[in-house]
Amino acid sequence: MFTNEELAIIKMYSGFSPDRNRVITALHHSLPLIEDTEIQDTVNTVIRKANAMTEESFAALDLSSALDTEGL
Repeated sequence: MFTNEELAIIKMYSGFSPDRNRVITALHHSLPLIEDTEIQDTVNTVIRKANAMTEESFAALDLSSALDTEGL
């Protein structure tokens, strides 16, 4: 459902436990600070997808390798 880039954004904003509402709120607050339109589009996509999920399915996301740069 989420791309690796989108999962990395969620991981950056989720802290120690992914709380859907907290992540969505943090992403909304960060949007005016993001100058790159491509990143803004990606953040908006994450917000849209997260809004469509239940809290339980969001909490079950595997973020363990989202920022893993090994193999790049």
